Amino acid sequence: GQRVEQKPRQVSQPSAVGYIPSHYVEKSKSVHSNFFRFLSTLLTAYYGSKAREVVTRLLEEYRLGATRDGAVIFWQIDSNNKVRTGKVMHYNPEDGHRIKGGQTSAVNWIHSILKKQRVLAEDWQLSQCLFGEHLLKTHPDKVVVLVESEKSAVIGSAIFADYVWLATGGKSQMREEKLRVLSGRTVLLFPDADAYAEWKQRAESMYFCKVVVSDIIERNATPKQKEAHIDIADWI
Repeated sequence: GQRVEQKPRQVSQPSAVGYIPSHYVEKSKSVHSNFFRFLSTLLTAYYGSKAREVVTRLLEEYRLGATRDGAVIFWQIDSNNKVRTGKVMHYNPEDGHRIKGGQTSAVNWIHSILKKQRVLAEDWQLSQCLFGEHLLKTHPDKVVVLVESEKSAVIGSAIFADYVWLATGGKSQMREEKLRVLSGRTVLLFPDADAYAEWKQRAESMYFCKVVVSDIIERNATPKQKEAHIDIADWI
């Protein structure tokens, strides 16, 4: 047979980004999560009758989902409107805190669930994006606020709708490939009480956008609040 000329394989070839069919997002969209119950109560106390309009906007914008057992699904949808994964988390409907301890404390991931169900191939590759990233295109001129937790982004957006609120999904998620999407934007960073120094340092390497790191919590939080790792949502 003919010898097929083998092309040299490029080592730096990124593996293909895995996507999740978007009908899962539509199907899961729901107000029946404990997080949503907490959010509705909180915003009713704040806005009164206007709260309904605000929670509806949050449901639509962030496409919040729910599982049968009342966990919230925070979908990660990228700037091309493609679904990367969903983070499944349990909250206490009374105080809005994460439920820690027992079976429900762990974070679950939609891609893991779909892999188990064999909907996704074994070699499906997760590549996370910022929570709320899909909103960047919808609001090209708004200042971006970047926080750590998805909950904070949603609550922040409820109170200060003039900004695009995005979440890294964790302190360690401030990686450049994830932040590149903010190129050319003005970005306010609101680190949690224990992450100020780290985020301040990260901000220095975010040369592709205009960054301001807020020290509101750093400056005002009591030692006890810092110990509790309060974030901007707790502050609000």
